[in-house]
Amino acid sequence: MSKDEIIAQQAKQIAELQASLQAALHKIADLEARLAQNSNNSSRPPSSDGLTKKPAFPRSSGKRRGGQPGHRGDTLQMVAQADQVIFHPVTDVCPCGNTLGEVHGQISTKRQVFDLPPPALVVTEHRIEGKVCPDCGQVHQGDFPTAVSAPVQYGDRVRALVSLLSVGHNMPVGGIKGLFTDLFGYALNEATIQGANTLYYEQLAEEEAIIKDRLVQEKLIHADESGVRVEGKLHWLHVASSTLFTYFYRHGKRGREALEGQRSVLSTFSGWVVHDCWQSYFAGGNYQHALCGAHLLRELTALIERGSQWATQMHELLIATYLASEKGTGALSAETLQTTISRYQAILRQANREEPPPEPSVRGRDKQSKGRNLMDRLDKHQTAVLAFAQYKVVPFTNNLAERDIRPWKTKLKVSGCFRTTAGADRYARIRSFISTARKQQKQVFAELCRVLNDQSFLRDLQTT
Repeated sequence: MSKDEIIAQQAKQIAELQASLQAALHKIADLEARLAQNSNNSSRPPSSDGLTKKPAFPRSSGKRRGGQPGHRGDTLQMVAQADQVIFHPVTDVCPCGNTLGEVHGQISTKRQVFDLPPPALVVTEHRIEGKVCPDCGQVHQGDFPTAVSAPVQYGDRVRALVSLLSVGHNMPVGGIKGLFTDLFGYALNEATIQGANTLYYEQLAEEEAIIKDRLVQEKLIHADESGVRVEGKLHWLHVASSTLFTYFYRHGKRGREALEGQRSVLSTFSGWVVHDCWQSYFAGGNYQHALCGAHLLRELTALIERGSQWATQMHELLIATYLASEKGTGALSAETLQTTISRYQAILRQANREEPPPEPSVRGRDKQSKGRNLMDRLDKHQTAVLAFAQYKVVPFTNNLAERDIRPWKTKLKVSGCFRTTAGADRYARIRSFISTARKQQKQVFAELCRVLNDQSFLRDLQTT
């Protein structure tokens, strides 16, 4: 082998080693980025941060801590008419020697104690009368109420409490049984708990239809989705919500099939939809898009931690625009908006220079860096990204939908999964009603009791 051949072979080996080294360095960087992930730079939940979590947005407002002027507090207030009055008379002997027990006095002050009555189940016995016709001897009997269908059963308030604990407060079956035994001395069985949720699922069909109809009429709704384990498989929980209404449904798919199906409200909605940048939202529908700024800030933060200059500038621009738009509740002037758009596009041009070009792939799309992927989305969906700065109705984040979904994650932490699709569907419908009732400041337990009598605040809305 000649000297030139040896040099060429060594040069080839060096090139191969350099390529391997670069690949290894890229892989190490990706692994380090994964280890550095938290709720501020990825989609990981805040609960995974432990004690190191930080707020996503600037919290400094120049105001003192605590309740602000005009804030409606929850401090106990005296009632005009107490349920029970206990009188504490004066029985002292005056230093002059007079006994004050017989002296006429007046109420000088009063205090009220709010407490619970002793918990007890009230047993109501239903009896039907029987009569015999004196002429023909035929026996006639009265009728039990329709709801009283068994020799021994629990009443509507027990069913309402059980469903509220199971769905509204995510208590496991064992916890509900234990609490009921501790309070009332009666042990509920699992069938009673499941039966209560099944009954509410059937009774709330009309309420679910009303919620869907009301959401379609809204100017803006929030949409999101999250994976849930059902029957040992991955299913998807979808939510569409506003400040007054919440609608959940389970589907085996995450994308277009679920979003445009009969169970979704997006197929007939024509207002604004705030969502993350999941591509299926853009695939169909007749609605306008607004992207969640919090998601974008997290992705930009991850790039900033890896030294990206353009991501730092874009993060600063979005935060500044958020503050200038009165934290997403107002709209920028035409001049300020145009300046913001110009700056936005200039940062994207800088990103195009900073990010490495796509790497050709043998099959499928060219491989791109995470930064270039984000840059492409910011460019393609610029109108949706900056919608909050142009329209007052559009907020900066999709936090409303994420807050609505959070109880589902709590339920999964408690129970692990849903054993049947029917159980997940029951939870979705009942949770929709409970969340809607809370948003409209209704007393949930009272409304659950009304539902079993074919009444609810949602049906009242339909008649007004």
